[in-house]
Amino acid sequence: MESDGEDVGVPEVGMVFNNHTEVNRFYRKYARRVGFGVSVRRSSFSQEGTCLYLELMCCKGGRPRYEPKFRKRASSTTNCPAKIRVKLWGDKLLHVELANLDHNHPVSPAMARFLNSYKQLSGPAKRRLRTGGPGAMPVEEPSKMPMDKLGELEDLLFGESKHHSFVERGRLKLQPGDSEALRLFFTRMQAKNANFFNVIDLDDEGCIRNVFWADSRSRSMYEYYGDVIMLDTSYVVSKHDMPLATFIGVNHHGQSVLMGCALLSDETAETYSWLLKAWIACMYGNLPKAIVTDYCRGIQSAVAEVIPGVRHRMCLFQIMRKAAERLSGLSEYRAINKAMHKAVYDSLTIDEFEGEWNNLISCNGLLGNDWLRSLYECRASWVPVFIKDTFWAGMSVTQRNETITPFFDGYVDIKTTLKQFLGKYEMALQSKYEKEAQADFETFHKQRPPVSKFYMEEQLSKVYTHNMFKKFQDEIEAIMYCHVSLIVVDGSVSTFNVKECIFLEDGKRTMSKIFAVTYNAEEKDITCICGGFQFSGILCRHSLSMLKFQLVREIPPQYILDRWKKDFRQLHVMGRPPSDLVPNNRVDRYDYLSMRCLQLVDSAVLSDKYRLALRLVREMEKFLLNSNTHDDTQPRIKSRVPKVNKPNTVTGQNVVDAATDNGNGGPKGPEAHPVMQASQIQKGGAERGVIPAGYIGVPANFQQFVPNQAAIQPSIVYMVPTNVDPHAFGNGVLMPVMYQQMFQVPQKPNGTVQDTSANGKKKRPRGQKLTETSQLSNGTPGPSSG
Repeated sequence: MESDGEDVGVPEVGMVFNNHTEVNRFYRKYARRVGFGVSVRRSSFSQEGTCLYLELMCCKGGRPRYEPKFRKRASSTTNCPAKIRVKLWGDKLLHVELANLDHNHPVSPAMARFLNSYKQLSGPAKRRLRTGGPGAMPVEEPSKMPMDKLGELEDLLFGESKHHSFVERGRLKLQPGDSEALRLFFTRMQAKNANFFNVIDLDDEGCIRNVFWADSRSRSMYEYYGDVIMLDTSYVVSKHDMPLATFIGVNHHGQSVLMGCALLSDETAETYSWLLKAWIACMYGNLPKAIVTDYCRGIQSAVAEVIPGVRHRMCLFQIMRKAAERLSGLSEYRAINKAMHKAVYDSLTIDEFEGEWNNLISCNGLLGNDWLRSLYECRASWVPVFIKDTFWAGMSVTQRNETITPFFDGYVDIKTTLKQFLGKYEMALQSKYEKEAQADFETFHKQRPPVSKFYMEEQLSKVYTHNMFKKFQDEIEAIMYCHVSLIVVDGSVSTFNVKECIFLEDGKRTMSKIFAVTYNAEEKDITCICGGFQFSGILCRHSLSMLKFQLVREIPPQYILDRWKKDFRQLHVMGRPPSDLVPNNRVDRYDYLSMRCLQLVDSAVLSDKYRLALRLVREMEKFLLNSNTHDDTQPRIKSRVPKVNKPNTVTGQNVVDAATDNGNGGPKGPEAHPVMQASQIQKGGAERGVIPAGYIGVPANFQQFVPNQAAIQPSIVYMVPTNVDPHAFGNGVLMPVMYQQMFQVPQKPNGTVQDTSANGKKKRPRGQKLTETSQLSNGTPGPSSG
């Protein structure tokens, strides 16, 4: 990679610098290229200002200092061992005496812009570092529906609805300039990315009724975060000048993710049916597991018609806000509001809710209130006690004083026009993407201080994202307000009562509630009556108190959700089904290959291997267009190891040739078969510390071949068809890509790079040092140092 316009090498023992400024500049450029920050650990200067000793380390070096609870902040130190040390020798030059390249934490060039050293770069340098960063838009996994059923999406979108309202459907109210702004917006978005999706609903006279669109990132994010979706129509209900509706998901940081936008002309069931059909067609027919909507009869009817098998919940926050508006004029409003909050928020069982609701109605003379009666009829879709058995990813409130913020909050107000909104649309999305990238950076580069000595807290700190781990810590802290009592033991199943002291709204008064918790010691199964884990995916304080009471140190694995893990998206990609569809016609094949290529783009962005992906794409074109390949060709990665006749000048180690090299990347003679059995790989390779010849890709347990991370250097690999002699192709169609060099013997503990060679000459300075291999612009390997 490049950094600040110049490509730098790797720090090595034996490098020579004129002064400490050169050392500092070199190591910081290397750090920006790799993706970590730099700090000065130790230094020593003479009275004249000459540097005698300098040690630079990774910014995450050193042990974390945990502050008192009231001042606690996230710590970014992990005692990382990566560092270099230079010392002034008699020749008045600074020599590198120690170079440790190993990190005990993830490093990412894409996150370099969040480091303090990056913030000091010039504008052009920042733009170069942003190339291939998280701002790039990944895209979606191909449809899980069979190809012969994709036509059903057209029927779903354009077929007749079951709803035939006698109310005339409205037209979208557009202000002057809105129509042209919408046309230009769609044209620009489609030109930027062919995966942009939009649908316009027209009436019989060709006038616009409704509009829906979703950009490529929204369609991509649905693959990962499409389990729970919220349809936010608050701007439509509140009669904003721009009737905007949004589909929202939640990422693994707990942040809102946009899944689509719409402009609606009215709130009829037909309109919402059209909207849901358009959105499902956009997402290739993949349905969510649960959906949260506003309280609206039209939405209820549309959900029941279009997605009847999806668990539907109405937003509790919107309902309680509407209740305040509709009931505030009653004389006994304070008592009504208090009784309603008690019935909704404090009920732990259905019978308890029914009793509290009956008291609310009978004691306050509300038997004739039609709105409360209609609300009660659909209670199974909004009261927490009825829906706490479903995972909602924390997308709806369950406690008092919780609120939901619209996705475009701060960008849309009641007078915002469509033209103004479209002008700020991409800026708003970029702001959200930056917040997600910042959360990724903090997750991988900072560590929250512990709030307890429980191992279960340390257990989740290693796997959960920063924000979700903070929610778990809140539950850990609340254990001090919980008292556990064992009630009954039935074999391996134990039942407990957990009494929690709850602070009320004023923070002074308290109330006590008892929660029943059951625990199966054999299956490690936990059930709490509050349903906290089922609702949010975080074990509740009552369950944690019970585990503490039972002296269970670890959280059972089934209660550690992949959904909240740091590497959730990577885990999701690795779990994709290996089989592919084989359409019968060229049009469907084109569509399917397009989606698979976009899926590859997603993997490239996740792995921060932007330039590698570009090389693969360029060489793949040559590979596919070559006449010697056919449809049944099975590509494989074949390593090319250069000839080695003398010690490596870069690392001071001998490169071991795993397969006899003929200078063209292939084995000598017909006896050198490129494929080995797994047993041969483990027995032959592990003992010598090398990768056997012809090994395809990188083994999952590659550390057994390369015990020292610092020994890994770039090499060249080729992609060739199976059962085809690589020499028949030459270097023209082979695919050279930068890969990890794992063909080196680990450096001996006392092994160092010699400062002089056999002829007694001094080692070349850093600026003149030869490299082991190089990559030419045409993709062919350059000369090796050996």
